Order: sequence, then C-alpha cells, then structure tokens
Amino acid sequence: MPILTQYLHVIGVFQGLLLAGILIFGAKTSTASRILGTLCLLLALHFLGPFIYFEREINVLSPLIGFQVFLPASFGAILYLYCRHAIIDRSFTLKDLWHLLPLVVCYLLNIEFFLSSPEVKLDVVLHGTENLKNLKIAEAIVSMQAFVYLGLSMLMVRRIQNKANQTLSNFNPEMFSWLWKLLFLALVIWSLKEMMGTAEYPFLFYTAGNVLTIVLIYSIAMAQWRNPVLFKIAQLNTSAIAQEELASSNIILSEEVAAIEASIETKSIAVDATSATNSGALDPSIRSSLLKVVKENMQEQQIFLDNQLTLTRLAEIVGISTHHLSEVLNQHEDKNFYQFVNEYRVNYICEKMKHDKEIKILDLAMSAGFSSRSTFNAVFKQFVKLTPSQYRKQLAI
Repeated sequence: MPILTQYLHVIGVFQGLLLAGILIFGAKTSTASRILGTLCLLLALHFLGPFIYFEREINVLSPLIGFQVFLPASFGAILYLYCRHAIIDRSFTLKDLWHLLPLVVCYLLNIEFFLSSPEVKLDVVLHGTENLKNLKIAEAIVSMQAFVYLGLSMLMVRRIQNKANQTLSNFNPEMFSWLWKLLFLALVIWSLKEMMGTAEYPFLFYTAGNVLTIVLIYSIAMAQWRNPVLFKIAQLNTSAIAQEELASSNIILSEEVAAIEASIETKSIAVDATSATNSGALDPSIRSSLLKVVKENMQEQQIFLDNQLTLTRLAEIVGISTHHLSEVLNQHEDKNFYQFVNEYRVNYICEKMKHDKEIKILDLAMSAGFSSRSTFNAVFKQFVKLTPSQYRKQLAI
C-alpha cells in the first residue's frame, strides 16, 4: 500500500470513529445525527480493512479479512436516509432497514468466502480467485445502489424543496443549496470510483475519491454535530398539526371572498376556450379578484409578520382554498408562496431601515416574521442582492 494511501486510511479511520462516537452517543443527537454517525462508523471500518492483512501474514484479526469490501453497498441508502431525516425529523423505523438489502445481498452472494478459513481469505486477497462471478455481481450491486439512491435522494430533495417553496414562508433557502452540493459531490465520488476500473492510472482516481469522501462526509458530520438541526425545516414537521388546528378554527369568510368563491363554482361549469388555454383552473378575472383580496389582507392586517405563516394558514385567514390560493400566486403573480410572503417581509424591513437608522437589524428581522438570523440573512440577500449590513451602509451614503 503506497504511503499516501496509508495516511489517507489512517485519517479516515481516526476521524470516522471519533465522529461516529460523537454523533451516535453525544449529548446533542437527533435521528439524522445517529444515521450520519453510522455512515462515519462504516466508512472508518471500510478504511480500516486493508490494515488487517497489511503485513501479509495471519494474525488475530485475520478472520475479519474482507468484511469491509462490501460496506459501500450501504452508503447510498444511508446517505438517502440521512437527507430524509435531516430535513424532516422523524423516528427511524424497522421499515427503513429494508434499504440495507443491497448490503445483505452482497454478503450472501459471497458467504462462502466469508466462512472460509483466514488462510484461504488471505490467499484470495493477495492472489485473487477463479470464482469471480459472485464477486462481480456484488460489485455491480455496490455501484448500482449508489447511483439509484443518489437519484432517489435528488428526487426527494427536489420534491421537498418545491413543497417548501409552495407552502412555507420561513426557512433558510441556502439549506437546499448545501444539500445539492452534497449530492453533487457524492455523484463525483462514485463516478471516480467507477472510472478507476478503466483508467490508465487507477491510483489517481482511487486517491481522489478517498480524499473527497473524507472531506465531504466528515465535514458534514462536523457541521451536523455542531448543529443537530442543520437541514431541518421545522414547519414541515408540524404542517399536519397546523392544518388540523386551522380546519377546526371558526373563521368567518368576508362577503367579498364568499362572492368570489360562489363565482368560481358557477364559472367552473362553463369554462370557455380562452380560459381553457390557461394552465390554471380559474378564470383570469377570478384570479385577479382573489389576488386583490389576498393583497388587501397582507397589507392591512400585515399577516406576513407571523413567523409561522404557511399557505394553509393564509388561505384560512383570507377564506379561500389552498389550491386556489396557490394557483393565484403561481399563475397571476408568477411567484410561489415563499417568494410572495418574503417579498412583503423584506420590503417591510427596508422601509423600517430607511426611517429608523438606529434600530437593530436582528430585532427588526424577528419582528418582521423571520425565525432566525441565518434565515433572515439568506432571504434578504436573495431579494436585495446585498446583506442587511451592506444595505444599511448604502442608505447612509
């Protein structure tokens, strides 16, 4: 084993075991933390494997030869589970263990090797074997599960991101940027592993893959340890509860909204060719009327100051269905719910900063409906293209 590879494996083992212990048994743990800790542990064991037969002689650990070979068959599934539980914090269930099926299949296919004597295992590792069929199948499963679960992870993150944009107003948009970077780097790592088999200099691809793996996974692990709710969207966890509470509340619809809703029912029976060309179900004039009511409520009652505001809550307050509200915002205003609400919040803050140059930015952000400094900074920069401090300095010029 080249000296550089030895150093990489030592670093991988040490950091993996340390972070696994912290994330699994630490004081500040969550389901996502424990899943990521498990991934760190398996990575450490994977890096540890070659040291068992490093001296090419039988020793006390020789019965464990080869155990680390197929551990990567679980990496794709564990990364998928981490992303899912990191965004929506929920308990790990026995049903989730089915995702480890590729790992179990790989070991079962090569059960004869794992039940062999240490001498036979060492000889196979050092000189190869003629029985390559099951080994090749297992290697194919390792590669396949990695890319399948990466695809599933990307679809899941995209679906949750769309849901958050359409129904929530208070989350950090940079969270999804980091998740996409995580998945993209994971794709690069697995691609390097695949190219290693056909490359002229496989050692370069092997080393690059290991370096990226150590940097990526252990960096995320450190961030997760420091902030157990790193990627969590709290409102997604409580949306069902909020919907039940809002559904049971006694809200009296305004006469204007009631008239509009009645008009919707009447016009839905006879939609003409013009309205049929629109992708929405509502007539343009109805969408315009509904949007007017929504904006009046936003401006007069300043509903956007509620840091728990969701699509469901706004629809109930205004007195229309969530489906119609979403359609009005998407098609008539050309904005999703997240953009619509936070534009009001940012404009409110900008106006306050223009008239009160002494007010604390964080206090202003909290009063405007933001729930954290990081969320406020990310949203403000997204709309204004400047940080809050830069914007205040610009006002002073």
